[in-house]
Formats: sequence, structure tokens, C-alpha cells
Amino acid sequence: MSHASPYNRTVSIKQALAILVLCSLALVILGIVMLYSTTLHPADMARFKSHFVWLVAGLALVPLLMRFDYHWLEKKWVLNLLAGVCLLSLAAVFVPGLGVKVNGANRWIRGLGQPSEFAKPIVIILLAAWCAHRNRDDLADLRRGFLLPALLGIVPAGLVFLEPDWGTALLLGATTLVLLFLAGARLTHLGGAVTIAAAAFVVMVTHNPVRLERILVFLDPEAHRHGAGWQVWQSLLAIGSGGLWGDFPHGSLHKYGYVPEQQTDFIFSRIGEETGLWGTSLTLLFYLGILFSGLHIMKCARDRFGQLLAGGCATLIVLQAWINLGVATSLVPNKGLPLPFVSYGGSSLLAMCLCLGLLTSVALHSDSDSHECPRNLEFNFDSGTS
Repeated sequence: MSHASPYNRTVSIKQALAILVLCSLALVILGIVMLYSTTLHPADMARFKSHFVWLVAGLALVPLLMRFDYHWLEKKWVLNLLAGVCLLSLAAVFVPGLGVKVNGANRWIRGLGQPSEFAKPIVIILLAAWCAHRNRDDLADLRRGFLLPALLGIVPAGLVFLEPDWGTALLLGATTLVLLFLAGARLTHLGGAVTIAAAAFVVMVTHNPVRLERILVFLDPEAHRHGAGWQVWQSLLAIGSGGLWGDFPHGSLHKYGYVPEQQTDFIFSRIGEETGLWGTSLTLLFYLGILFSGLHIMKCARDRFGQLLAGGCATLIVLQAWINLGVATSLVPNKGLPLPFVSYGGSSLLAMCLCLGLLTSVALHSDSDSHECPRNLEFNFDSGTS
């Protein structure tokens, strides 16, 4: 009597959900430890307490969304409400007295946080709903299958770009393109959009001294280590000084003001210095676990909307993490994005917890409890013109 090898069995939806939750919680705990490590002054402790309050609020949303039937998000009135809230809140940051301007950027609404963070999951919901109800012929059409759905991401990204917040705008644009790819948009349309965006980016960078300087720092951080590249260079030194096992808890030096914004954009430098190679490797594995489980949940979703919603949320979390890690290690130019579930920032924490909650909702409402999920998105790899 033959027995099937256990290695031939695929991961079940429940196992994928467990991996997703455990990896997310591990990152949350890592963030708490690293942020507490940076509390050198009373103001730092106040920031840490604020982070903890936002974190509790965000984690409280996850079990609520677990039981929430994500199909409610497909209702027309819900989509219209989300679109209206998204656009109005992004426009409100420019209203005097309502918006808060910090370091020359209009990114916050007084008392309500950063609307660009909440625009991320909203754009995913809108795009997933649009594409889920379009057939293959619609998706092959330039106007119906690409231009119209792309506007759902481009318009919010444009408002964010005007704040200005180039990093979040780029993230919204990239997430939009990935979702359209998952939905089955033509590769020629996607390739054309990437080409146009890249050309526009080059033109804008060459006419913006601050962004151009960041590109030069990225190309040669050591040459600019005493000027504009100080932050990136010190981040590299902090990560490198951690060695194999790190300097936690008392040997760290770079937290004493050497790396600006360690609590947000460059928290990975703190992880590298205090936990060493093993800690940074585990951090990468946690995000890979989120990607793996998110894609598996996407595959096992019982309908197209659930597939695209799960794929978009997983893409957003991992893509933002990749950009943040790339900035801290000088693999990409400085974009100023927080590390999901780890960095300080109330709005970002809530947005990532919303994505996590939506992923769990799709998983729990999947009708597949077996070890095999046969469903797959139908990609349209036809590169011809419509």
C-alpha cells in the first residue's frame, strides 16, 4: 500500500493564515522592542506611548475585519463612499487651518492623521472591485481595461504627489500597475505606462534639486557621506556594525543621533545594529512569509474580487517593506516610507492593519479547507494591441 509523501501536499488556507498572522505579530513585537530602544529622552517615551496606543487600535481592527464579509465592499454605495472620502481627505490637507504643514509638506489633517496612508487600502479596494467585474475582452481594451481603472490609482497618487510625497505616490502607482497585471491587463499597456512614468520621473528629478541630490547620493553614498548622504551612510555603518549577533541591548551607538529618523524611515538600521545578521535575516523572512501567505490566500479566494483584494493587500505590504529596506541599505534612492508594522506612525500602522484584516477576511471566507486550492487568476498575456 503506497502512501503519499507529505512534501506533495500543498499548504492549506488555514496554514497560510497562521503564517500571515504569526509573521505580522513578530514584526509588531520587533517594532515595539526597536522603538523602545530609541527612547533616550522624555519626548521619545511620549512617542513610544503614542505608538503603542495606535498599535492597540490597529490590532483591534484585525479580529473585527476577520468576521467582516469583504463582499460588502463591492456594494456600489460603499465604493462611492470610499472614493469620496479618499479624494476629499487628500484634498483637505491643502485647506488652511485644516491641513498641517511640516517641513514644507502638506501631508496631515489636524487631529486625523495622514490621509495618504489610508488612500493605499482604499485604492486597492476600488481597483479590485472594478477589475473583478470586467471580462477578458474588457481588460484587453485600452480604455475600459487600463485607462479607466488606472485613474482610480493615478488621481489619488497625483494628489499625494502634490503634497509633496513622491515616495507614497510612487507606491500607489506601482501597486496600481501590479493589481492591473493580476487582473489581466495587456502587457503592452502596462509596459507603455511604465515607460511613460519612467520618462516623466527623469524629467521631474532633473528639475528638482532635492530629488536629484538623492539620486546622486544613491549612486555614490560614500562621496556624499559628510553632506546629503549622511543619513544613508550612517545607516550603512549601523547595519554593518551589528555583525552577526548585534549589540543589543547596551552596545548600540548610532541611536545617539547619528541616524536621523531612526524611529520611522530608517528603523531597519536600528534592527541591523542591535540584532545583527540574524535579526535582519529574520525580518526579511517575516515579510517573505507575508508575501507567501498573501499569495496563497489570493489563490484560494472563492471569487475574483477576493483574489484581487488579497493580492493587492499583500503587494502593498511587501512592496512598501522592500522600498524601506532598500532605502536603509542604499539599494534604492531615499523615498521616506515607513517599514510596515515596525516603524513609528499611527496612520501607517492603521493602514497596514486594515490590509492585514482584509487578508484575514478573504482567507476566512474562502470555501476551501483542503490542502489544495485549484483556483487561479486568469492572466491575459496577449501583448498585442486592442
